[in-house]
Order: sequence, then C-alpha cells, then structure tokens
Amino acid sequence: MLFTKRRMSAVLVSALFPLALVACGESALDNGDSSGGKAASGQSAGDSGRDPGTLVIAEIPSENAATQAKSNAPLIKLLEKETGKKVTVQNVTSYAAVIEAQRVHKVDLAFYGPLSYVVAKDSGVDVTPIGTTVDAKGGSSAYQSYGIVPGKSSIKDLKGFKGKKVCFVDPTSTSGYLYPRTGLIKAGLNPDKDIKTVMSGGHDASALAVKSGQCDAGFAYDDMVDKLLPQQGELKPGDLKVVWRSDEIPGSPVGLSTDLTPSLQKKLTDTFLTKANADYMAAQGFCTGQKDCLPDGAWGYQKSVDADFKTIRDVCAATKDKQCQNG
Repeated sequence: MLFTKRRMSAVLVSALFPLALVACGESALDNGDSSGGKAASGQSAGDSGRDPGTLVIAEIPSENAATQAKSNAPLIKLLEKETGKKVTVQNVTSYAAVIEAQRVHKVDLAFYGPLSYVVAKDSGVDVTPIGTTVDAKGGSSAYQSYGIVPGKSSIKDLKGFKGKKVCFVDPTSTSGYLYPRTGLIKAGLNPDKDIKTVMSGGHDASALAVKSGQCDAGFAYDDMVDKLLPQQGELKPGDLKVVWRSDEIPGSPVGLSTDLTPSLQKKLTDTFLTKANADYMAAQGFCTGQKDCLPDGAWGYQKSVDADFKTIRDVCAATKDKQCQNG
C-alpha cells in the first residue's frame, strides 16, 4: 500500500540494497533520466538540481501485486499529470533499502515510518518530510502501537510477555519495534533477554502470527488490528486481545529528495498538500470516492516538518536503541 499512514516492512541488511529493488517499470538505477541525474537541458541556472524524466518512488509492498497496483493508480496518475513526468514505483523489502536508495539519489520520493525517517535524516540522507496521511479532512495522522495476544490468552499486560515468543515487525519500524521495546522496558522487562523475539516482516504478518499461535504475543499498529485486517476478512471479533497501547506516534512521512530542483520540489509538495486528497481527486475523475482514491481509504495529506518527529528522537535518546543509529 503506497503512501499509507503507517508502513509495513521486512528486515534487510543495507549492504544488500542493490538486490532489494524490484522494478515496476524503468530501472531505479537510471531513474529514467538520460542526463545521469544532472539538471535537465534548458533548465534555468537558478533552478539547479536533479530534474529526472521519470520520478521513482520507493515503497514496501504489503499486498499482492495486482491489488497494490490498483490502490496506487489514482495517486500515480495525479502525480504524472501535475509534473508532466512518468512515475514508477520500486518495491523494496525494508526501510533500510528505502534509506539507502534515497541516500544514493536513486529514489525521488520515499515512504517511511517515523523512525526510519529519523534514521535517514539524522544519518545524512538528503530528505525532507512533506506530508503525512490523514483519515479525514482536518484529522490527525497520529497513531498507536498495540500489544496483542490471542483472544483466549491469559496474558493481561506486557509483563505477561516474559518468556514468550513475541512478534515484532522490523528493527526500523516505529510502532512495530521501537515503541514496543520502550513499553517492555517500562514494564520491567529486558527485551533482549526476557522474551523470544521474532521479526515477522509486516504489521499484518505480526497480527496474523499471533492469531494463529505462531507467536504468543506481538505488536502491530492500531488500524491494522482495528480496521484493515477485519475489512479483509482476516480477523474477526475475539481473534485478538489488545493488552497494551502506546503513547501517540507521529504519522509516517512522505520523504522528498532535496537534491531535486527547487521548482520540482515545490510542485511535488504542493500536489501532495493541496491535490492529493479524496475531494480533489474524485472531482477530477481520478477516483470515485475516498475508499478508492488513496490506499487504506485515507482522505489526504497534512503538512509535515522535521520538528514533528522530536518525540521519536526523544524515545531514541531515552532507550539508546541501536536501531536509532542504523543507516
């Protein structure tokens, strides 16, 4: 699901990045730009930077290819119309791969979790946040991590996770790893010694592994448990029990490469903040209504700036988790 409020992921060592990109169109390695990433011919001297003929977006797949392509199509068409460029999506297997792709300027727009954005930014990637999705006009993009157990489990809180097999999502997932570890520490557990850690590779996979009994407990973000999996028929009432809720987490940002020309950066930012919403897109014929305009039924985007992620940095400083320094 492209451009969602919260991202799903699988772990990948950054060194494996060249193998992680799966082309959905032109290769990410040439970015659709015969100039090799330099300014396009005829570009004004005051608008220096990369101006690729094809915009490359990095995302982490979370559905089958056909369903994902369908849910992505309206926004891709909008971006193509507004920029006059071809837009391709490169499926990657982890946030680490997204970070490395943007670091080496092979990706123009990237879709991060809050933690992976902070890791990217603080490790020197040329990226700025431009927006996070909201479910309703004027709504909030904040969300929560859930600690979950099977519906019939006797576990009542995070203390009950001790000695259990626990599903996390990804080492660079905010709601699927960082906040859960913080919760476990506050509950008096040592996440490295007191539980058996399993990396599921996705919020959906984590929730379903708990449901099936592959994990005794686990973590996933709120909408995955409350809305998405029930809508897909994967969860029904009583399958899972929520025994912990995190503090609110800032929404997952769209990360824009700052080595693009200023005019292209402005065009993309304006498009996300003023036109990538269900009202505009439906009125312009890109989709029929909020359910099919943006993935997960999001309404649109709200402005995002780097300062919004101070709480993530605060959690990192408090826990000193090694994932906060990865990248």
